[in-house]
Amino acid sequence: MVAARTSLLVGLLVLLAPASAQALPPFTTGAKTSPSGGGQAELFGAAAGCHSTFDRFVIRARSATPGYDVRYVSQIVEDGSGDPVSLLGTRRIRVIVRDARGHTSGGTNLLPSVITPGCSNLRQIKNAGDFEGQVTFGLGLRRRTGFRVFRLTGPTRIVIDVKH
Repeated sequence: MVAARTSLLVGLLVLLAPASAQALPPFTTGAKTSPSGGGQAELFGAAAGCHSTFDRFVIRARSATPGYDVRYVSQIVEDGSGDPVSLLGTRRIRVIVRDARGHTSGGTNLLPSVITPGCSNLRQIKNAGDFEGQVTFGLGLRRRTGFRVFRLTGPTRIVIDVKH
């Protein structure tokens, strides 16, 4: 009787769990890309968090759904100038957000220049450019591991999780 109730309760919890929690993409080391939804998005916030098995970087957007290209690279360079960007850690992930800007129409910057969460793997994040409709971030990692990228809505967010 107790086993039947437990099984029923577990079944109900699985059914009631948000669909997004059930359908997260796997952690892999390959590049992840997605097209934009049309129009130019305004990126208005970025934050990082340390979790027990992964570290997270989140970019908030409004006005449109931006596209993205997220991949391991040997070096991060500034958009426009091509100057190298120094980051804590020994591995690099480049995040390009397409059809987006990180400033208001009046030119006020809306994104942090540097975030240093000091997580298990995610050591530092730097804004590497806001140039010609794309915003670039560099992620400095302690080691190369799998990562996943997905979108959330209400508000629109691009989420990058990096495995420990």
